[in-house]
Amino acid sequence: MDSMCSIILAAGKGTRLKSSLPKVMHEILGYPLIFYPLSLVRDISRTTIVVVGHGRETVTAYLGSFPVTTVVQEPQLGTGHAILLARHALTETDADHILILPGDMPLIRENSLKGLKDAYFTSRADVGVLTARIAEPHGYGRIIRNDAGRVQRIVEEQDASAEQRRIDEINTGVYIIRKQFLLASVERLCPDNAKGEFYLTDVVAMAGGAESFMVNDPDEAHGINSRDQLCFAQTRMQQRINRAHMEAGVTFMDPDTAWISPTAVIEQDVEIWPNVHILGRSSIETGVRVMPGVWIRDSAIGASSTIGIGSIIQGTPVEKESVLAPYTRVSRDA
Repeated sequence: MDSMCSIILAAGKGTRLKSSLPKVMHEILGYPLIFYPLSLVRDISRTTIVVVGHGRETVTAYLGSFPVTTVVQEPQLGTGHAILLARHALTETDADHILILPGDMPLIRENSLKGLKDAYFTSRADVGVLTARIAEPHGYGRIIRNDAGRVQRIVEEQDASAEQRRIDEINTGVYIIRKQFLLASVERLCPDNAKGEFYLTDVVAMAGGAESFMVNDPDEAHGINSRDQLCFAQTRMQQRINRAHMEAGVTFMDPDTAWISPTAVIEQDVEIWPNVHILGRSSIETGVRVMPGVWIRDSAIGASSTIGIGSIIQGTPVEKESVLAPYTRVSRDA
């Protein structure tokens, strides 16, 4: 069987974000970071487990609208420790393979997961790991390959030698692991390393190596640990979304200042002027002109309408061929 369960690791504090908000609840284009891996695994996994920790009340409240099982990691003693605490939940699922991914990497693409899945299942390995080659690998675990080019082990930055730190192929933190092997191997983990943590990466050496797939776009490996990294990821997501809409027939007068939700639906021949936000599950039908400075959230805009400068539309439909005057305010609660 090829059934799969996903585990999303979402327990981290995000100290460098300097925020009381849990790391995975910081937003990109109107959705918290945790939304992105949840959406990515929705059609892949039979069940999803989310490991929560710091700020778990806030994270768990958000997860209430998703069909997931939560596991509390307290204290946070590493990725391997998170899986140790998820053992009971794993034994409850009938999945044979476990997809593990971070809760703070919103740029991972569906095609990359498909590439990893194909490589893993074709090889019949116990472990598959998603890798990336990046120009500045500082802080990431390095991929150590043998002479045949197979992944032999993963060495964390703090434990790497000077030679190993020069390696530019890094571990993204995304794995597929055969469940029975994972359950057995996490029992053998020990915190014998520079950080005193239980490293999930150690299971690669326990397996005698791993199958791998390298992402085409190194930005996919971008995790969020600071406000600067959050901004970078949002900009990359913005560019990705806007480019897809343009390829589908949408006109952007200034794509660098248009912020579109990943769940928004925009039909062809829509014009989007500068400094526009279209957020949530909004839909914009063909022929609509969205003028500068408009804010639209969770709203449906009918065909051939014009939304005037500076208008705010929240949670309400706009009939087709409507012409909204500048600075119109339309809200479900108004």
